[in-house]
Amino acid sequence: MELSLVAEFSAFACMMILSVLIGLYYGFVERKQNTVNDYLLGGKHMSVFPITMSLIASHISGITLLGVPSEVYVYGTQYLVIGFINVFIIIIVIYIYLPVFYDLQLTSVYEYLELRFNSTIRGICSLIYAISLILYIPVVIYIPALAFNQVSGLNVHAITPIICVVCIFYTTVGGLKAVVWTDALQSVFTTVSVIAVIVLGFINIGGFGNMIKANADGDRLELFKMDVDPFLRNTFWTVSVGTTFSWITGLGIHPGAVQRFVALPSYNKARKSLIYFIFGMGVVKIFTGLIGMQIYAKYKDCDPVRAKFIQNDRNLLPYFVMDVASKIPGLTGLFISGIVSAALSTMSAQLNTVSGTIYEDFVVKMLGFKVTQLTASVIMKSTVVIVGVVCVALVIVVEKLSGILQMAISLSGVTNGPLLSVFTLGLCFPWANSRGALCGMLTSLAVMSWIIFGAQEAIMSKKLQFVQREVSVAGCPANITILNSTDYTGLYRMNDDVYVSPDVRKIFTLSYNHYSTLGTLIGVAVGLAVSLIFPTEQDYDPKLLTPCIRNFVFPKYMAQDKKPANGKPAPEEYALVPQDTKL
Repeated sequence: MELSLVAEFSAFACMMILSVLIGLYYGFVERKQNTVNDYLLGGKHMSVFPITMSLIASHISGITLLGVPSEVYVYGTQYLVIGFINVFIIIIVIYIYLPVFYDLQLTSVYEYLELRFNSTIRGICSLIYAISLILYIPVVIYIPALAFNQVSGLNVHAITPIICVVCIFYTTVGGLKAVVWTDALQSVFTTVSVIAVIVLGFINIGGFGNMIKANADGDRLELFKMDVDPFLRNTFWTVSVGTTFSWITGLGIHPGAVQRFVALPSYNKARKSLIYFIFGMGVVKIFTGLIGMQIYAKYKDCDPVRAKFIQNDRNLLPYFVMDVASKIPGLTGLFISGIVSAALSTMSAQLNTVSGTIYEDFVVKMLGFKVTQLTASVIMKSTVVIVGVVCVALVIVVEKLSGILQMAISLSGVTNGPLLSVFTLGLCFPWANSRGALCGMLTSLAVMSWIIFGAQEAIMSKKLQFVQREVSVAGCPANITILNSTDYTGLYRMNDDVYVSPDVRKIFTLSYNHYSTLGTLIGVAVGLAVSLIFPTEQDYDPKLLTPCIRNFVFPKYMAQDKKPANGKPAPEEYALVPQDTKL
């Protein structure tokens, strides 16, 4: 038993030590992190592979690894349609968002809003982003700590500081290069752990055919529920449309993603990195969905939650791993390393990005002038430490929340729509002005906050409950106490997916997948209406419009003009993609 425990902790310790060593290397051996360009963009000498792996790793947190299997086990496979809609996301980002931001070569993507509208909109959007990130990172930290607790028994609040200290250290010392290469390393741990769990799962349940049969018999298999009702929790349309808006926010305008694309030396490499990332994420979603199907096939006759083997469905994957991998020393530790790696990569990427955002959009503005490169580097590194400490403290709050995947998507939905709407107004609508953009963004933020927090309050008070797929306890041991099934007393069934109290507003039952969709549509609609009602004379560089709109509105505009829209000189390879270049 002691030998097995040593093997588990050795796998975990190996990953943590390697992450620290990478930070030490880029911080002290290759000492090139003392300028803004080096710290945030890696000196623009990054290659496609580490950037792509970093993007994948930073988007695969414990929320994905634990949340998707739990989602599939409880609600079925409809969510997995997300793995097949990637081509639409690629087209939208490549043709609308990426060309403009790559041409501008901005340290902070929110500088675009000042160039297109004004500094007030830039400041508000930066503040919204920083706050949303500070609230999101504790969720990312808590999930792997919970998995570690399930396996090792160590207290969650003893684990989170250790994880965070390692992450803060290599992010602070090594900058973007350390973040990218640790992400690439950590993605290896994550990939190996996921594949190992899938292989062991198939061996344990008797193969792919048994998994499909069990899920079909349990009414879990579903990909093309084509009902267009936006109040159904998961359908083909709520998942595909909602995810498209959400991922455009995460790839097209997210400072972390744009920062990585800009860190590549050419636009073609940035485009390749995006394409590889999208397909990589699709594979990850499908793999984690397979694990959820395996978990159901394993426990179809004895639900671990109702049997009180685990507290709730967020513990399903750690419980499954301990069950199928307990006889192989070190494998459970490898799995935990994969979960923690996913959290570290996401946290480090967000910390590195938020430090640049706070510096460019707040510190420089408050000072009224740019400090020396060394001072700027010190300020950003100090910001990483401060934000990291705050996030550790906020884990206590996250611990009180329930759910994984839906909770994460719901919280991000508060800000995704407003932010995407203001960027879309600037890029796609030449007549949109600062007054319209501000009104649209604030209206969207207010409405989505009201809807989402109203829905969360209804969920916590049990006035809004979602219909879960049937589970069985027929195969459970006779000497255990079984939890009662969900109680819907006082609620009425609004549709196939929702039970709700009569006093809950219907808008609060909107599918969580559509939060980003609705927020974006509200922001764009209000922004355009206000811009048309209160038109203003505008003077901005046509490069601030997306190429397809720019070429239509300004047909005589020469794309070969190499003067950057931000007024900074740029090397030839960073200039705007010529009109005859196929995107």
